[in-house]
Amino acid sequence: MLHNDLSNPDADFGSINNNDRRQSILATSSPQSDSLPIDCILVYSRDDDSNNDEDSHDNGEPHMSPSERRERFEDYLKSKQHLILQRVKTSSTKKMYVKVHTPFHILLLTAEKMRMRLPIEKIEENKNNALEPPNKSCWNRFTTSLKRPFRLDLSLSKHDPDYYTAIYSSNNPKFEHLFATLRGSKELYFTPSERSLLTYELLTRAHSDDHDGDLSQAPPIGQPKINTVVALREGVRRPGIDRLIAKKAYQSYFPLHEPLRDDVRHTNDEELNDREKLTKHWATMRQCFKFQPLSLIRSYMGEKIAFYFALTGFYNQMLIPPAIVGLIIFIYGAATVFTDTPTSDICGSYGQSTYMCPRCDLSCPFWKLNESCVYSKISYVFDNIATVVFAILMSLWARWFVEFWKRRQAVLRYEWDSINFDSTFEPIRPAYETKAEKIGGERRINPVTEIEEPYISLKKRIRWLILSVVVVIVTVAIVCVTVFCTVVYRIQMDYLLKSTSVKTYSSIIITVTSAVMNLICSLILSLLYRWVARKLTHLELHKYQSTYNNSFIIKMYLFQFASFYASLFYIAFFKGRSTEYPSNYGEPGTGDFTEQCDPAGCLVELSIQLLIIMSGMQIINNVWEFTSQMGPTCTRLFYRCTLFCFKWGKNDEEVQWEKDHKLKSFSSLGLIDEYLELVIQFGFVTLFAVAFPLAPLFALANNIVELRLDAWKLLTRYKRPIPFKAADIGIWSDIFSAVSYLAVLTNAIVIAWTSEFIPKMAYRVLQSTGSSLSGYVDWTLTSISIADYNSTGRMPPDVPSGLTYCRYRDFRSSAAPYSESLIYWNVLAARLAFIIVFEHAVFFIIYIMNWLVPDVPKTIQNKIDHKRYIDQRERCTHETTDEKSEQNAVASEAISRIFRPPSNLPNFTVETKDESSTRQSKQKKHKGTRVSPAYEQ
Repeated sequence: MLHNDLSNPDADFGSINNNDRRQSILATSSPQSDSLPIDCILVYSRDDDSNNDEDSHDNGEPHMSPSERRERFEDYLKSKQHLILQRVKTSSTKKMYVKVHTPFHILLLTAEKMRMRLPIEKIEENKNNALEPPNKSCWNRFTTSLKRPFRLDLSLSKHDPDYYTAIYSSNNPKFEHLFATLRGSKELYFTPSERSLLTYELLTRAHSDDHDGDLSQAPPIGQPKINTVVALREGVRRPGIDRLIAKKAYQSYFPLHEPLRDDVRHTNDEELNDREKLTKHWATMRQCFKFQPLSLIRSYMGEKIAFYFALTGFYNQMLIPPAIVGLIIFIYGAATVFTDTPTSDICGSYGQSTYMCPRCDLSCPFWKLNESCVYSKISYVFDNIATVVFAILMSLWARWFVEFWKRRQAVLRYEWDSINFDSTFEPIRPAYETKAEKIGGERRINPVTEIEEPYISLKKRIRWLILSVVVVIVTVAIVCVTVFCTVVYRIQMDYLLKSTSVKTYSSIIITVTSAVMNLICSLILSLLYRWVARKLTHLELHKYQSTYNNSFIIKMYLFQFASFYASLFYIAFFKGRSTEYPSNYGEPGTGDFTEQCDPAGCLVELSIQLLIIMSGMQIINNVWEFTSQMGPTCTRLFYRCTLFCFKWGKNDEEVQWEKDHKLKSFSSLGLIDEYLELVIQFGFVTLFAVAFPLAPLFALANNIVELRLDAWKLLTRYKRPIPFKAADIGIWSDIFSAVSYLAVLTNAIVIAWTSEFIPKMAYRVLQSTGSSLSGYVDWTLTSISIADYNSTGRMPPDVPSGLTYCRYRDFRSSAAPYSESLIYWNVLAARLAFIIVFEHAVFFIIYIMNWLVPDVPKTIQNKIDHKRYIDQRERCTHETTDEKSEQNAVASEAISRIFRPPSNLPNFTVETKDESSTRQSKQKKHKGTRVSPAYEQ
């Protein structure tokens, strides 16, 4: 390694105090080191000037090479923002690394301009306990005892001191006494994630524009107004490191990971850094049943990523009760299947003697009812009275999850000091600005910031918005085509397998293979949808990254919803719902064909379809994530071993920034994929709960592995992400809420239309059999005369000898014209009534629950109210002091008028006014929220 210090820090920082001048040895990302911590790394190539393809300069912009842009940008960082920069080059590669350190007083100035909340007062333990309820309830003591085996080591629960925070102001002296005492020194006052975030804000708001000019025109960081606003009002182009990356002046930038040793399992926690602690206690399957160190995750990666893992952990906890209940219901169904009367009739002598009509006209054969024996047994396991109760509970559980997550989110927002979080000035996307220049977009004044910004009118964007809507409709149509192709496949396979030795298991084989085909098509289409969604979102010309992400999320979710749920909705709501009967079924491959359900019902097919698609998607995603991350690692190990052999054992050790640069970049789209996978799984669990009671158990098992896999990826396979702040999970809350409401309706329809619950209840009532289902199968089957069937010219040629009639599943009369019977209308009325009653009853319970359970827990609300009380008390005290000061100032001025000063002291009155003005302009003290560690899921 060759270190090249291109600038002497002491020469560049004339305005820095002597106490802040230290030798610029940037070695690690930890402030606990004796050297200056590295807050960010900038990477570029030494030969980028020769390979750079400059953009066109139709707008008269002068040509600038990447090296000129870099030099201009780095000069601005050093001379105006007072950052310490150090370049490092390597002899093995052509990469150059720029290490960035932000001094403490620059961090304070940036925090003040961002209105960042900083610690102002430590909270004593007795004061904290005073806000807690005096006696915990029996339920709290019970749940605490249950959680005790799953808690983390106590050494992780004391990661950070407990303190109040307030919006930082340099005029408030109460902040100063904590600078050196909060964590031992000034360098430790800001956490590494806070240092990285503040440095990122400085880099993205640097104003060295692309035009020639004096850098002194851009205001320094110490100016009272945010320099981004000032520069933009003066006509300077959009600032920031992102624009320089778009101009190919830099390749990437990232915060530096803390060093990670190979094996830390047997190392004392006191000797580990944060990354090693997370690797030991979080990113490993050995700790899969332990709670997550959320406060440590938030400290290392920021609130935005911590909220995702908090949601996943909370979701896993909420899945435990339905997983247990679903397993019990599955065991109950499997244990009582041989006592079910309808199943015994299908598998017994009645099924052996009953011929069923062909499932299609002309080509499909006649078949016996007992051929669906295996199908009916599996159907009963998932379709019994217990699964109906489970569907009702899951409909309520979906809303409970959303409501209790709001409470959990409120706790985290309080503990992470995000209650009053307000996103700072969001820069315009470089792609939007570039496109605005190319298409001749105008510039308008932003009514919020009063800044002249690039503007693309809705008239120029509307065609792309319409295109997005059309493409979404087309993709849904493509999904419908794949479902239709699967239907044709099932019919053809049914025709082929009915004449083979596996005809007894033909229904199971056809259902499984068609589900696998749907899964493969969904995964392939998902890759296509992702590419299409990114292209469409890019064409929509969103001004800000937040709106860009939201638009991308909506498209991706709609695509995934249609892709993975289309076949399930078809089976649950459409298959076998036609009003046709034999001779009117149509032929496979024709437009008038109607697919029929098995005599055991369509629910078992829905169960198998859900099982294969849900489990297959999760297994394939996990295997793909693991192998895709291990591939580059194996390649690097092979390269290092080869290099080691050729150099006869002399292998240079890579420094941390070189290791991090080889890792993958973590973007916001990566987190979107994780959220998307979670919300699609939430739909599988809740939308069709009655079809597969084991879905919560399968989801829980997958998430336990998925969570640790995601943690391992972020710590070892990705660059350290920018620790962005956040107050919640964003638009995903609305998606989860929408799915939970939809789950109530889908479960009601599945129970009423797809399951056998309503027909069985109607049989007991109409036939007055009590609880017995003897004769139920015969009651659900209608017969058609072979003579009438043959007269239509649609009957298949191979008719069993002596057969006078065949049976099919429907409620119709047994003579021409085979119209719907009275039983059909009674069952239909019962189904509609059940949907209405079910939906109203569940939503009424949800309404009562929302009314009784507030979104913010009482203990948290008490602490928030206590904070507000302290704020009000401090404000009143401060206002009283200001009034006394104003009265004294008025009295002093009156006395000065009575006793005029000599003429040789002309500045006496002016100095008194200045002092009075200074007293009157003194800012009020702020009192903020309390920040306490959160270490549980």
